[in-house]
Amino acid sequence: MKKIEIYKIKKLILLGFFFVLTNILTLNLFKKVDLKNINIKGADFITINDITQNSSLKLPKKLILIKTKLIEKELTQNISLSQISVTRQIFPFGLVIDIKTRTPVAFAEREENGIKIRGYIDKDGYFIKEKYIPKREYLIFPIKISGWKKEYKKLISLIINTYKGTDDLVAIEISSEGFITLEEKFLQKIFFGFKTKEKEIEEKLNLIFDIKEQFKKQKIRKKIKSLDLTDLANPKIKVFIP
Repeated sequence: MKKIEIYKIKKLILLGFFFVLTNILTLNLFKKVDLKNINIKGADFITINDITQNSSLKLPKKLILIKTKLIEKELTQNISLSQISVTRQIFPFGLVIDIKTRTPVAFAEREENGIKIRGYIDKDGYFIKEKYIPKREYLIFPIKISGWKKEYKKLISLIINTYKGTDDLVAIEISSEGFITLEEKFLQKIFFGFKTKEKEIEEKLNLIFDIKEQFKKQKIRKKIKSLDLTDLANPKIKVFIP
């Protein structure tokens, strides 16, 4: 009899514990998240204000009503993040935002409503605003991109990665009409032309390196003024005439 009574008492205690725990969990799910309940990891320079200004998150808000996937998507796009995870947390109560930023490889400029916005791009061609780069005063890059637009992201990435390991590339200029010009140390100006299919872009980049290799092998001393690749079937080289 005593064993049965002990078993019943243990069962009641266990049920009571689960009841209390379930209530706490439920209460926390419907509890409102405030600024003090947000924990940002991975990027000390990104503030809670940056999070709320660049997403649909408005505080205070009940934990259960926070749309984590939507916020992740918004912040990835608006702050140009590499990865982000937004997680509801019951114990300790709050919202955990784990951030992985992009690494800049070049200076960049883009236009927004007629105003020039300064920033950087990473190896994948993503534009990152200045304010989201820590210790930017210490950054030194040999390359500058002007006229950045989202539709040129892949092209810019392809050019930068093709030139990786060299210090020849100085600038990528994209006009308002979309004409692309490269500036480099050896060939000076390269008139790349308008955006085309990826295969043709790769062919143009390969041709640039083939021409440079031939000039170096043959020890041609003439200083090049420009290379025109607007028509890939008919490339034109101009040299300086003393």
